[in-house]
Amino acid sequence: MPTGRRAFAAVVASALGAATFASGGTDEGIRLFDERRLSESCAALRAAVRDDPGDGRAAYYLGRALMAEDDLEAARPWFERAVALDPGSSEKHQWLGRCLGFMAARGSFLKQTSLAPKVRRAFEKAVELDPDNVEARLDLLEYYVQAPGIMGGSHEKARREAREIARRDRMRGYRAEGRIEDHEKRFDVALGLYARAAAEFPEQIEPALWASNIGVARKNYALAFEPLDAFLARNPGNMPVRFHIGRVAAVSGQRLEQGEDFLRAYLAWQPGRDDPQRPLALARLGQICEKRGDRAAALRAYEEALRLDASLKDCREGLKRSS
Repeated sequence: MPTGRRAFAAVVASALGAATFASGGTDEGIRLFDERRLSESCAALRAAVRDDPGDGRAAYYLGRALMAEDDLEAARPWFERAVALDPGSSEKHQWLGRCLGFMAARGSFLKQTSLAPKVRRAFEKAVELDPDNVEARLDLLEYYVQAPGIMGGSHEKARREAREIARRDRMRGYRAEGRIEDHEKRFDVALGLYARAAAEFPEQIEPALWASNIGVARKNYALAFEPLDAFLARNPGNMPVRFHIGRVAAVSGQRLEQGEDFLRAYLAWQPGRDDPQRPLALARLGQICEKRGDRAAALRAYEEALRLDASLKDCREGLKRSS
């Protein structure tokens, strides 16, 4: 092979090798993110974007990992980079909107005024890019419900989104309509919608969670337990519902013995990717043990939860109380 061609081949091989290395680092960072090993995930993903600044996946997941660590300011530029590198991705626009939305919710009125249009545009762009992205539509509906009219909030637009969601996903259509009724404090109407969803989709846990969360928000814990108990009766082998009953027990201080038993059973089970992960179950177990006066058990649960996920602020506070 002539010298010039050999040199060109060497450059191509070097570039391909670097791309393969960067992709491998990204895959490892994503794996660590899925396992909630967030600090390790951030380190791997930072290395990946250092090796390949054009790696949009690495930038996106680095934003996700930093957001999971509750470092929204640090997450924002990575989501912005991910969107710039892959402007046709509905998912990346959606998560940028979520990050900005959380920042706005925690900020001053001036900051909310500054960020609100960016939040709305990010969600609207996500829906424009993928009209079937139901989660993005739910995020946009939430924005329309929560934001004042001067910032683009609109109940008419929220109702329109609810109809579009129902056309694509009947179960989440109930969620969308119920969320509007919940915000309007028509709780009985919202609960009726969630009961219909539970009747139509008896093996899906989400309607029970939506109804339960209304009870938790109103500190009506009998109401919070009721849909979870009904779901467990229909699906006695379901493990995630045991976590959620334990969660309500931890929050309410009621049914603590059952809550502890259910959380310990859940911890002996291997959750799926979309199920509550081990650190969250340990955090709730710590709360229950603390309420039951077993400080040693609470300390062990909090320590193990923080070892697995150092971002859990409630565990750090519980650790101080139990030490």
